[in-house]
Amino acid sequence: MKKLLLSLFFVCTSFLLFAQEGDTFKGFKLGLTAHPNFGYLKPDMQDVKSDGLRAGFTYGLIGDFAFAENYTFSTGLKLTTINGQTQTKNIISDFQSIYKLQYIEIPLEIKLFTNQKQGMRFFGEFGLGNGINVKARQDIKPANNATVAQENVDISDDIAMYRGSIIIGGGAEFALGGKTKMSTGLTFDNGFTNIRTNGNGKLKNSYLGLNLAVFF
Repeated sequence: MKKLLLSLFFVCTSFLLFAQEGDTFKGFKLGLTAHPNFGYLKPDMQDVKSDGLRAGFTYGLIGDFAFAENYTFSTGLKLTTINGQTQTKNIISDFQSIYKLQYIEIPLEIKLFTNQKQGMRFFGEFGLGNGINVKARQDIKPANNATVAQENVDISDDIAMYRGSIIIGGGAEFALGGKTKMSTGLTFDNGFTNIRTNGNGKLKNSYLGLNLAVFF
């Protein structure tokens, strides 16, 4: 697992640095991002239902490669915490499960920009999210009881290593002077792979990100 993460980190950062310095990618820009997200779970299991949103956080590097005037390929290397909760209710038990999952993400997206006007332009984005699970914890809370029965239980063996998702979103980019630009917007990251490795049924997670990035 550690070797895989180190390999992904080396490949991604080497590619970004090469692109920044190479003559071929003069339309490349590198930036930093840090923003909140709001995650939820989509269970397909008997007696289990989604139980609302939980806040998480994303931060890391992002890179945009302009291959035409208003078209950009975007990728990055981000650490994302996706939290969510479910409620299990049947004749025998009634409890809430809180999932706290952390992923290394390498998104692959296409951004479509409008023409720039007064230092600002809008964009839409669509792509594939690729996540590698690096941490998985769970809290169990009985219904109608403020006391947590189990807290920060390691469930790494029960969580799939890979998470795939479809990304769709949009926002605006502002010129701040020189080569510095700021980007803000909304992204919906819709997970389509089962995040569980055992048990009956499927469990998927998704999140809405309130994006903020600065490009240099």
